[in-house]
Amino acid sequence: MTSRRALTGLLAVLLLATGWSMPVVADPSGRLDPASVAVPRLSAPPAGLRGSPLWDSWHLLGPFGYTQREYLVSGVATALDGARAPYTTRIIVTRPRDERDFNGTVMLDWVNVTAQFENAVDSLEAREMLLREGFAFVHVSAQAAGLCCSPLTPQVLDPVRYAAISHPGDDFAADMFTQVARALRGQGRGLDPMPGLGVERIIAAGQSQSASRLYSYVNEVQSEGAAIDGFLIHGGGEKTFDAALDVPVLHLLSDREADPAPPTRDRNYRLWEVAGAAHSDYFIGVQQVMGQAPRVAGRPAKDRSGYRRLINEAGNYGQVVAPLQNVCTVAGATMPNHYAVSTALHQLNVWVRTGRRPALTPRYEFSGGALAKDADRNTRGGIRLAPMEVPVATYESTLCNLGGITVPFSDAEVQQRYGTFARYQRLMGTATDRAVEQGWLLRPDARDQMRRVCRVRERFAKPDRGPCRSRSYRPPAFGG
Repeated sequence: MTSRRALTGLLAVLLLATGWSMPVVADPSGRLDPASVAVPRLSAPPAGLRGSPLWDSWHLLGPFGYTQREYLVSGVATALDGARAPYTTRIIVTRPRDERDFNGTVMLDWVNVTAQFENAVDSLEAREMLLREGFAFVHVSAQAAGLCCSPLTPQVLDPVRYAAISHPGDDFAADMFTQVARALRGQGRGLDPMPGLGVERIIAAGQSQSASRLYSYVNEVQSEGAAIDGFLIHGGGEKTFDAALDVPVLHLLSDREADPAPPTRDRNYRLWEVAGAAHSDYFIGVQQVMGQAPRVAGRPAKDRSGYRRLINEAGNYGQVVAPLQNVCTVAGATMPNHYAVSTALHQLNVWVRTGRRPALTPRYEFSGGALAKDADRNTRGGIRLAPMEVPVATYESTLCNLGGITVPFSDAEVQQRYGTFARYQRLMGTATDRAVEQGWLLRPDARDQMRRVCRVRERFAKPDRGPCRSRSYRPPAFGG
């Protein structure tokens, strides 16, 4: 009997050989000038073998008032050397269903492909904030390695759905990214990726390799492309630029990128160095291992309660011992950098929308050119979230290069250091208040942080078990 893989492969070849493509719908707005701007065409992929996009949401979006749709994006891209090439890539648009819930901002995630498959790091890190604040966020398949030809790429897992994809190489990725941004603004042909929503701002985010790509984009493309209003460069790139910046750039670094070199003094640049943060952390890893992996394997998306259970596990900051805390890179380091990523995107959006720049933040501390550590082997200086100020664990943030591990203190150490749970909770509340006041932590995340503090009560002796009043916690207002 002919195998399903052979049949699907044969079908993909036949589709490509016959020049199959989706029908083109003319742009009805008349706003575009094809002679002066590269105009992408958007179309719908066929259902394919899976019937859903690869790397779609691992949880249902309807309960949050959101919807998701995948589009093929086709056009002609130009490299920096002037070479031109046709392309077809794909995007996955996650957006509020109702225009009244849309905040006007689209976040383009230049998804990471270091592992030879696509990892939408910033969409995962900031997911709670993106959903509650009404962002639209877009998975952009900008680089060739994310599309083919390792086992977890679209063209391998579903050669029928993605038969039309053709990536000319990463020299063309920046212009492809620009064209996607234009399409989200309504400057495209074919299908409208944002029907019913008025896009006011587009910000771009990328982590690690993608951050380096965005850094190059800012240096080499942004002044001419003018399609993006602000950038979050996360975990990569340099701290200086070739020319004055014309849009806000927020540069978010982990311990792995620690470098004593001074940053640019450009008024459109802000550097955030997050103490204890790993390059790849537990919040990402848990979502990938327990959420994304089952979804890729064909399991149904989790319902709202399943989402809440998984996010609750992913947000463990070391207050509860868990096996994945010792697994380098896959999960490991639990310092809650997702709070900083969420705040960074929120602050970047405020900056773009109002012109109000985030406050300057403290730099990492260095000793002999190396990152300075305290007596607990935790990082000194930088942006300090509450788990760094009132630790219950050591965050070995650079132990595994791209990842790290968490070493929770023993119960005896926690009790010896803090005496009572009430004192620990009080100290955490003070440190959390401070992070909110300094603009490093959003109010909903402050409440989430203090809710998680309640689990530390289990690490104290029974006579010390008092009520945990985290629900009464009201941090100072910040940022809207």
